[in-house]
Amino acid sequence: MPVIAYAFVLTVALLAGPAIVLANAKPVPGEIVLVISPNERGRAALIQQSGGRILGPETALLGALAISDNPDFPDTLKSDGAWFVLDGRQFALLCGVAI
Repeated sequence: MPVIAYAFVLTVALLAGPAIVLANAKPVPGEIVLVISPNERGRAALIQQSGGRILGPETALLGALAISDNPDFPDTLKSDGAWFVLDGRQFALLCGVAI
């Protein structure tokens, strides 16, 4: 088997764990959420329109951490156009930050 094939299998194996964790990270109402949406400028407006505020990061390509007191915030984000809304605490833990 060529070295490239081994490298590909190893890369997929290393990325599968975090991808599975994020895919199963259901948002908790009133807690930090990870909002994944098409563009950075539209994301800020989407979060504000849905009744939340951005916590960071300022320059992420596809996602931002946000919070709101509205218990329907995750559902509102999805209905307003977010691609995915995931539990932000799980994402932060993958990055080595305990919230």
